Amino acid sequence: MSENKDFGFCPRCGALMQNGVCRSCGYTDRRAAGGSQTQDSSRTAEAYGQSQRQPYQSAPAMQPRQKKHREKGLMIALAVTGAGFLLILLILAAAFFFSSIGKTVNSESSWDNGYYDGGYYDDDYYDDYGYDSGYYVPDEDDPYYREIVDSTRTDLSYGISWIVDSITPDDEEDYCTYYSTYPLLDGDGDYSAVNRKITQAALEYRDSYQEYSGGTSTLGYVTYMDEEMISIVFQHSLYGDQGTLPRVSALTFDLETGELLEPGEMITVDEELVMRFRSQNQTQNGAVAYLDNLSDEVFLSILNDPDQSFYFYSPVGLEAGFNYESEEYGSGWVSVTLKELAL
Repeated sequence: MSENKDFGFCPRCGALMQNGVCRSCGYTDRRAAGGSQTQDSSRTAEAYGQSQRQPYQSAPAMQPRQKKHREKGLMIALAVTGAGFLLILLILAAAFFFSSIGKTVNSESSWDNGYYDGGYYDDDYYDDYGYDSGYYVPDEDDPYYREIVDSTRTDLSYGISWIVDSITPDDEEDYCTYYSTYPLLDGDGDYSAVNRKITQAALEYRDSYQEYSGGTSTLGYVTYMDEEMISIVFQHSLYGDQGTLPRVSALTFDLETGELLEPGEMITVDEELVMRFRSQNQTQNGAVAYLDNLSDEVFLSILNDPDQSFYFYSPVGLEAGFNYESEEYGSGWVSVTLKELAL
């Protein structure tokens, strides 16, 4: 038995029609259906699971087409949202890229394997560009040396490399750390003996830092340098349970011989120095209870004690100082400037 099937497309919903009846919405082309004596509209609708009234309900008949519009609108919305999200990602990527460039430039002037890789430090850099850093720059015309700072130069036959040595516990809650930064000489000459002594002084607390609950830190400074001489100062901080114990030590080298200069080669340590120190201290530092309550004899012995006293040169003059630790007056260090002994 054969059937003659006439196929087309529904004018209402666009779905496939067979023998004048839409398979989707049940719409009946009465002209096509009228050509067949074996079918009527009701029988055809029932044959495809549709009720007799279904083709005349506009909402169900239009639903497939509305769905297509909604899907198209959804695709457009998703495309716009995706484009916006992609634009945001591109902006963030660009910001990260330029930020990374800045970080890379900065890192080129930082510590690298313990050595400062930016070349010799130039104290005149900021002055050349008219930049007021707010840092103290000592000058020979200053009435006294205000604070310990670097006074390095780049016009000499040798330069300075900065070294960093540190120890950090694996336990993040362990605050007992060790840190030291110090200068070493480099250039055409043989500075090995000088550098060994500098390193020894810089690492003075490396083996004993764990004796202090918070560890220790040492900051080295080049306070004076020329072709014949260099002074290097260390500020030590010992972090204990009762607070921080500050200490200062200093080295001055004769670069022609590579030998350390003793205090007696820099100034005569006698009663006259005791009086000059007291007088300059009143002008420079004001009242210092520990010093004011020392007898001249005890003070002279302190100035002669290499474990307590220190001497170094600065652009302003010769610095003389001492460390102290007392249950009554606490701990600290005091120094004064003796200008007429400037190099």
